[in-house]
Amino acid sequence: MKHTEPVMIGEMIEEFFENRRLSAGLAEGRAVEVWAAIVGEYAASFTEDVYIRAGVLYVTFSSAAVRSEIHIRRRFLIGELNSALGAKVVKNIVVR
Repeated sequence: MKHTEPVMIGEMIEEFFENRRLSAGLAEGRAVEVWAAIVGEYAASFTEDVYIRAGVLYVTFSSAAVRSEIHIRRRFLIGELNSALGAKVVKNIVVR
């Protein structure tokens, strides 16, 4: 935001961090949105629940076989998700 009048440094710092929190929340929301595209239609069809908190993506599956496959591919999928998001948003995936 561009200011035309003098602003206290504390206000500028507060505004800066508020904008960062907002963009971090939006990026986490996008991680949930791109999940199906990253894992593919087949695995996505067995996804019952997916949400993210503090950089940890929690995913629940209805198929033990798919759950096992995703668990094995976690590191790869983290890289793919972060690449699609353009930032290191997902730090870990917890498979349930």
